Amino acid sequence: MQTLQRLHCVAAVLKFAVSMTFSPILRAASRSLKLAPFLAFVLACAACSQAPAPAPAAQPQSSAPSIPRITDKVEAAGSDGVEVDARYPSMRSELAPLDAAMHAYTQAQQAELATRIKKLKPEAERAERPGKLDLDFTIATQTVAFVSALTQGQADVGDGKPTPLRATFTQHLGSGKIVAFGDLFTDPAAALNTFSEEARRRLYAEYEARLYNQNLPQAELTARMKAMHALVDKGTEPKAENFAAFLVDGVDGKAIGITLIFAPGQVAAETDGAQQIEVPVKLFIDAIKPEYRDAFDKDSATPSAPTPGSGPH
Repeated sequence: MQTLQRLHCVAAVLKFAVSMTFSPILRAASRSLKLAPFLAFVLACAACSQAPAPAPAAQPQSSAPSIPRITDKVEAAGSDGVEVDARYPSMRSELAPLDAAMHAYTQAQQAELATRIKKLKPEAERAERPGKLDLDFTIATQTVAFVSALTQGQADVGDGKPTPLRATFTQHLGSGKIVAFGDLFTDPAAALNTFSEEARRRLYAEYEARLYNQNLPQAELTARMKAMHALVDKGTEPKAENFAAFLVDGVDGKAIGITLIFAPGQVAAETDGAQQIEVPVKLFIDAIKPEYRDAFDKDSATPSAPTPGSGPH
């Protein structure tokens, strides 16, 4: 390789010398002016004979491609008087169970909406004014062992009062299983009690602070406080259905907690939208099943409290 580079340089020098001999401009110039560029060119060729600089070291590749968090795949369909518009994220092949769970949810909601419409509209009206199912699926959180997805949308029978929809799906990467809330714990009933107590404690504090800041008359404050406690108590009863929507919290590393998502009207007024509570892992690490325990960071710091009335991210 070095020999070939030297030959190229010699050829270039000869070509340069010829041009200097026959160029009228250069013949008119002084000898010193003609020698300066010639010497510069020779020095440049000397550099050509040097061994090429080593190629820069290759940058280390990431261990795995990140999971898209944006929605970029749209699927539209319709049957039984229902128009469906569902948007899904493109995902890696190992997340096929999560992708299947998302599509199964869409099919179930389509069937449920079709059943409602059949009871409300004759066939001709269903064809003319179909119901609409609109769903947006996104990857909400991802850790070394879990990926959680969130869907939000609405089902509309055509009466101008769409029903809001919200659901979550969590896949354990090691096993490929879609896990429900109770699947994470050795004693699901005890875990439900723990999460129920923590959710109530957090929600009570948030709503009480909000009410006190309104400077309400004592009678109204007492009445609203009582109503708020009753709503929270009902929505956080230690039942599986009240804690069905959850996300395993974390960013690429070990999980640092579990985010509970409550539907509009479950623990607050419907106008306040969905509510969420972030429960730190240190409150439930001992209750996690052994096969999942190492996926949680028991030394992680307690996350800050969510903004009252804020929906899921």
